[in-house]
Amino acid sequence: MGRRQITVEQRDAVFARRAEELAESARDERQDDETLEALVFALGREQYALPANQVHEVRPLGSLTTLPGTPAFLAGLINVRGRIVPVVDLRALLGLNSDSPSTSVVLVAHRSGHIGLLAAGRPTVRPLRVADLTDPPPGPLSGIDSTCIRGITPGLVIVLDAEPLLADPRLVIHHETLPKA
Repeated sequence: MGRRQITVEQRDAVFARRAEELAESARDERQDDETLEALVFALGREQYALPANQVHEVRPLGSLTTLPGTPAFLAGLINVRGRIVPVVDLRALLGLNSDSPSTSVVLVAHRSGHIGLLAAGRPTVRPLRVADLTDPPPGPLSGIDSTCIRGITPGLVIVLDAEPLLADPRLVIHHETLPKA
């Protein structure tokens, strides 16, 4: 049996194909190992998370000033180092059961300033594997538009994206100024 000779071009093509396959498998392994640092918190009976890079601070719920005549999801205002920050109750916004009391405020950076989100219990930072996140089912999930959800973990933690969530039209206050007479 004789050895079959291949040309230099064929050899280079084989090596190039093998290099591409190895690079692709290395990319897949990195994606499988990629983690997302997330702040996990409770809202009612469900667990939610925000990417840690979207969270500015977590603080205990102190004095909350309620505002009369505002929607139920606007819990009120808090003073954070001399700045007035609106606080949103996501349970009311998303139509969730609100049987557990809120004890923490998660401050989220938004283009219009910081916004506080009420959370039950003590939020924790956990790494979540990006490869484990699954897409949400079609349509709203617990009153959340699917564009606000980055994914759902196998443990049923709903990973939110603060930008589209806080851009919800229900959170935008429209006001008109009357012309001076």
